[in-house]
Amino acid sequence: MAEVEVLVVGAGPVGLTAACELQRRGVRCRVIDRLPAPQPFAKAVGIQPRTLEIWDRMGMAREALEAAVPLRGQLLYVNGVPQARIELTLPPDVPYRFAALPQNDTERLLEDVLKRWGGRVERGTELVGFAQDAHEVRARLALPAGEQEEIRVEFLIGCDGAHSVVRKTLGLDFAGAAFPEEYMLGDVEVDWELPPGYAVRSWWRSSR
Repeated sequence: MAEVEVLVVGAGPVGLTAACELQRRGVRCRVIDRLPAPQPFAKAVGIQPRTLEIWDRMGMAREALEAAVPLRGQLLYVNGVPQARIELTLPPDVPYRFAALPQNDTERLLEDVLKRWGGRVERGTELVGFAQDAHEVRARLALPAGEQEEIRVEFLIGCDGAHSVVRKTLGLDFAGAAFPEEYMLGDVEVDWELPPGYAVRSWWRSSR
């Protein structure tokens, strides 16, 4: 018999959401993440209206909106000159609007929900490999102190990102392609007079 029903690999937004939805329905799950601590960076920030509807059912939409900034549109510039202002509009029957919330805040809120439903994230714990048959999955974990543990579960959910051990072990392709451009990602505080809630896109064209 499996020791827990589900092993969730990866404690990002996808893995935490899956774990929360399982726990609140009475499905026992174990959540692991290879990083020793949550990342303190924003990374992704865009929150879709449908995501907020799901969070409403989970009981965290209010907390998310209190921490978020309403996303109203985009301001476009070329060589520092304003070119366009795009407004984000939705049908009136959509209960939530777009929002901007740093991913580290999203993960913090989701982990709080997981704890309320009796779950927790085992940090510094990595999936080394697994095998499955018609009845269960046998997963091998590397624990923080260096030892290994083998567990049996009914299902394994791979939420471990672009370099997923789960995907590679199953021999699945990573559909999609990378952008050819290079870019930098950073968390900064900006003192300016631009209206809040607008993403800013700025292009610089050389005369050469």
